[in-house]
Amino acid sequence: MLSLNKLRMNLTLMNTGVLIGLLLFISIFLYVVLNMDVETNVNNNLKIYCSQLANEIDYLERAQSGEDTTEEEKQGYSEYTRSLIQNNISYVILNQEFKVLDQSSYLPLEKTQLIEIANHYFSENREKYLISNYEQDEKDYKICTYMIINNNGELKIIQAMQNMAPERLLLGNALRMIMIAVLVGATLSFLGGYFLSGRSLIPIKKSVERQQEFLADASHELRTPIAVIQTNLEVVKSSGDETVDSQITWIDNAYDEVQRMHQIVENLMFLARADSGAMIIQRESIDLNYLIRVVTEKMAPLAGKKGITLINNLDEDLIIDGDEKQIIQLLIILLDNAIKYSGEKTAIQVMAKKTYQGISVEVIDRGIGIPKDEIDKVTQRFYRVDKARSRTEGGTGLGLSIANWIVEGHHAGMIIESEENNGTKIILNFDEGEKKK
Repeated sequence: MLSLNKLRMNLTLMNTGVLIGLLLFISIFLYVVLNMDVETNVNNNLKIYCSQLANEIDYLERAQSGEDTTEEEKQGYSEYTRSLIQNNISYVILNQEFKVLDQSSYLPLEKTQLIEIANHYFSENREKYLISNYEQDEKDYKICTYMIINNNGELKIIQAMQNMAPERLLLGNALRMIMIAVLVGATLSFLGGYFLSGRSLIPIKKSVERQQEFLADASHELRTPIAVIQTNLEVVKSSGDETVDSQITWIDNAYDEVQRMHQIVENLMFLARADSGAMIIQRESIDLNYLIRVVTEKMAPLAGKKGITLINNLDEDLIIDGDEKQIIQLLIILLDNAIKYSGEKTAIQVMAKKTYQGISVEVIDRGIGIPKDEIDKVTQRFYRVDKARSRTEGGTGLGLSIANWIVEGHHAGMIIESEENNGTKIILNFDEGEKKK
């Protein structure tokens, strides 16, 4: 069980690790895409602001030189610059001597710093717009620098600046939310994986438990005949001067235990093949009436030793689809049990008939019966109601387990009705098959 718990934990950790890796990949991808989207939007907006400010330079030059300007131009420029401030945009317009033509009421950078950035525009930039990032102390700004030449051939420089703190805060919050989602997802994955792996391992645990119980029971069942054989052979060995005839009792005892061990091993091999899926049911059309008669004839000598009469009460045309060898084994197990646990000079009745659901077979004896609280246990491996009597009768405790497997393999049903000291009735219900043509 320790190895299964370790396997469960390993499966859980592996699944959680895969999910965390997937979540991290998706989270990083989303964060990068979100960051690029924010950067692109800010860059595009700053370029638009610079272009629109460049369109107002003609108005500024005329206003500064004292030329006529309309009230509409003045109002339009005023409203536009006010909207820039409302959108957290600072700006400055310089001439070719780096003298200020106009600027917003607040500039986050010194004029010398802006001029230095403008010089980069001339020395390094090959694009129409130069986008610069300025980070110092608590300042984090994105600056767009743009140049135009007016009708007089004079150079004008426009710079628009945006404080990136709100965007960085947004990205930081998004990153924190993503990490929280990854942490929650990993926790839920671990808990869910641990629960689901536990559920998926239940059949394996049950199988391991059955195997351990099976091995324990098998070793216990084989230990007894081995001990009996050893004891009897030690008696024979210690009596070296005795003849074989005088030791025949001890030899017969050892032989009987060998036969019993052989039966146990055969039954164990059958169940082992059944558990591993190696037991194949070869279906064919079977005449159940004929098969029951054949089996009862084979079992008649065994029943005769106890003066037991086997009575068949069978309908005609009882056809089922199944494995003939396994159905014979099933009938032998049921009749063998009925004979073992029936008293001398009694009768065992085998009835087979058609029903609305298919075909029903009943094996009825007048033996010792089974206590009602133990009926559900008799198909368990190595389970015996009366262990002492079962051993005396040569039982292994595996017969009904094999019978139950055969019944389930044929999609049939087996019902056990019994009353202690008043006999047992075992009912088999098969689906009706097609008659051979």
